[in-house]
Amino acid sequence: MGAKAEKTKKRKWAIIGLAFLFAACGWLFLNRKESTRKLATFHKRHPISFLHIYGYLKWMPVYLRPIKYVLEHPKYFPRWLYNRAGNRLMQTHHSKVITIDTAKQLIDIKEPIRVSNPENVLPFERARDIILDNPNSIAVMDCSCRQISSNPCQPLDVCMVLGEPFVSFVVEHKKGRSRRVDVNEALEILEREHKRGRVHTAWFKDVAGDRLYSICNCCSCCCLGIKGLKHGFEVVASSGYTAKVDNDTCTLCDTCRTACQFEAIDILVDSIYVNEDKCKGCGVCAEVCPTNAISLHEDVKKPSPLFTHSSLTLN
Repeated sequence: MGAKAEKTKKRKWAIIGLAFLFAACGWLFLNRKESTRKLATFHKRHPISFLHIYGYLKWMPVYLRPIKYVLEHPKYFPRWLYNRAGNRLMQTHHSKVITIDTAKQLIDIKEPIRVSNPENVLPFERARDIILDNPNSIAVMDCSCRQISSNPCQPLDVCMVLGEPFVSFVVEHKKGRSRRVDVNEALEILEREHKRGRVHTAWFKDVAGDRLYSICNCCSCCCLGIKGLKHGFEVVASSGYTAKVDNDTCTLCDTCRTACQFEAIDILVDSIYVNEDKCKGCGVCAEVCPTNAISLHEDVKKPSPLFTHSSLTLN
């Protein structure tokens, strides 16, 4: 009799818990923000993707913190599981290094565009398209990688979200950590971070509609994507360029080596050596070189550059 009563009691509390859950979900549904409605409409045929992107955009630092822990502690996990999880994440959420000029192109697009990038541009199975609806809708937000770093680089507001419905959602749900910006301010942020030696990256995610949703200005000490490279996960694709050094002009000042975020540059006895496999073609070394001895050259051995003006297709 006692066991039966206990079972009835547990069932009662389970029913109460489910009722509370449904009531809470109903309240959230009826009181949801306009940007949530738009995001839900964007994913109307894929409710799981909607829940995924909702949680990712709203609680990005919470989302990234366990990824950071796993990435930095491979010894705690079976190697096969570590590699499998990393490769899975790499195929669904990844970036491509872009030059400052390409970043400016993306920011300054005037009309809706649709570009389907082949695998020779983005070497991943999914999330390769550039589809920007209302491209002049731009928000800047605090970088989540920096938010979860113990001693983050400054400033925090270096990540830019592009197009709808993502911009409206971020601005409405991340008050105090995001704001709308116009094209001029977005370009100023790019220039500001370029002069700081940051790497411009275009980010793509499966639940963002398999498309570009963000441009970030990254540093190797905080960015989880760049950290992933050191663990064998090519989550950050090359820009398609490689740095070349004119050793006749170079003074061996060491500025480029210390500025390189990918540890691709070494100083030899009488010349600079660029490790072409490590170099992602970001252009930071060329920017800081005091004698203009470094330039970027398209590298046929690497994924092609993201796009040029001639490859844009207007909707």
